[in-house]
Amino acid sequence: MNSMAACVRNPTKCNRGKWFFLSAFLFACFLFWWLPSLLFRAVVHQADAVENGTIAISVLAMVFFVAGYLFPVPGRTTRKLSEPTLNACGELAYGVTILVAIPALVLAVQFWRSHAGMSYGFAAIDPIPSLYQAVLYTHLFFGFMYLGTANPEIQGWRRILTVSILVALPRLIISLHWGRFFLAQAILPALLIAIARGWVRFTLMRLLQIAVLAMAILFVPSLTRGDSLTEQGEIANWFAAGSSLQLFQDNTDLSLMGRCPPLLVSLTAKTIPYGMLGVCVLDLGTKKNVPASLDYILTINDPINRNGIASGTGSNYLLELYLFGGLPAVYVGSALFGFSSRRFVGWIGMRSLFCGIWAECLTRALFAPRGDLGYVYERIPSLILTTLLVVAFAWATRLLRINWNASSAVQNTAKGEPNATATRSFNYPRLHVQGWTTHED
Repeated sequence: MNSMAACVRNPTKCNRGKWFFLSAFLFACFLFWWLPSLLFRAVVHQADAVENGTIAISVLAMVFFVAGYLFPVPGRTTRKLSEPTLNACGELAYGVTILVAIPALVLAVQFWRSHAGMSYGFAAIDPIPSLYQAVLYTHLFFGFMYLGTANPEIQGWRRILTVSILVALPRLIISLHWGRFFLAQAILPALLIAIARGWVRFTLMRLLQIAVLAMAILFVPSLTRGDSLTEQGEIANWFAAGSSLQLFQDNTDLSLMGRCPPLLVSLTAKTIPYGMLGVCVLDLGTKKNVPASLDYILTINDPINRNGIASGTGSNYLLELYLFGGLPAVYVGSALFGFSSRRFVGWIGMRSLFCGIWAECLTRALFAPRGDLGYVYERIPSLILTTLLVVAFAWATRLLRINWNASSAVQNTAKGEPNATATRSFNYPRLHVQGWTTHED
């Protein structure tokens, strides 16, 4: 308990997320890349469509990722927002999370009821309405902002547990008939923050619980939405459908004539309004003028895909890098990917308003072996801007409240009414940045 309390007080000195995230990412690569080949070759003894050369490229890419991730970086200097700023924004985020939880749960139940009678392949054709997404993501954003600013030594653990449950529950309900990432997007960032901040103490039982949680995220949505895993050979086929190495292998010669580089599109999809500009877009089923990212391009090129319109073929960040610059881009890009992931892990170990942003990036990184690399980074600019607007709003509200209290005290003093606030010195809070601090990851 003493070591855990020390981590809570000074999480930057015992950031346990470093090895946890690296292990989780290697497990994701094993699950989405290499496990299907292992099943076909060693278990069901069937021909494996993935060639040895493709597996070798993926293994070498992982070596570069690990090298970038473990690249030594000296103690860095960071700026921290003042404690009053963190406390004010944390209280605001907590209030918004509680308030938005009610409509989020109502919309989640309504979505679940409307899709309960459909199989996933057909239900996914009807995307989540924009209003639902706006409410759910607002709820998620403020929930993670609170977790990033939470101080359990002062506020206790009840608030942290309450926010974690309220953020995850609507997405759990929706994921019963939707994609598993919708649930992971709520659970994994909270788990990563808890580990990096020292809130979770590693024991054998704790590791088993985390493993069970990971399996639940992977399998429960698939079972509840109707995926069959009971027939002979169905498990191997299910894992093969989740593999993206064959997707990489079969599309290295993909023609991009007349299209923008998919990597650049996915990196800037949430920053540049491609749909409004009418450039670097495509039509996918009922979706018009969507950014031409690699996963959408692959889906269009594979119309026989059973889930084509919404879930698509998936993607592979190795293929995205390969189409950008060949094998050198695969290896250099993997190293840079690992380096940035390590920085995110270090940043979520500190009490910060931006903690949830980095945790969400790390969650998306765990799905990069079967997704686009740009998907990891695309929301960073918009989320940072939104966070700064929240800071400005919190401080404006606080300054108005202090001004009102000061005016009331002056008026009461002029009337000769005794008031405790009349003798109080009103020091206006300064929107400042604390001094430079140096620490290690």
